[in-house]
Amino acid sequence: MIKDDNYWVNVAYVCLFLIGFYVGYQLIQSVGIATGWIEKYQQWYPITTTLGGAFLSALGVWLYVRQPGKKDHHVNVVAELRKVTWPGVNDTKRLTWVVVVVVAIFAVILGVFDLGWSWLLKKIIML
Repeated sequence: MIKDDNYWVNVAYVCLFLIGFYVGYQLIQSVGIATGWIEKYQQWYPITTTLGGAFLSALGVWLYVRQPGKKDHHVNVVAELRKVTWPGVNDTKRLTWVVVVVVAIFAVILGVFDLGWSWLLKKIIML
């Protein structure tokens, strides 16, 4: 069961909808808490929050996807990502250690410079 590139683009759109739904839901919840509507309209505010989050998310995804050429662009991106040669586990571990060592070296260098500058500024201020 091989999935084509359109399938994965549609999966990404569904994920975008779910993220947008969560953000919209939290936004409407925050407005309800700030204005006191949650306590005032206890019967229907939870339903409104859910439907409002879904509406805002669906509207945002629809406005994003309906732009001309947007879906074709995303399908082409997925097709290009299929051509990428991803590093293996051993390469990833080795390169991660290289990054950790380089960051540690630069942290030590910046720490020494910081100590030097702070010592120099204390001497200048004390004059």
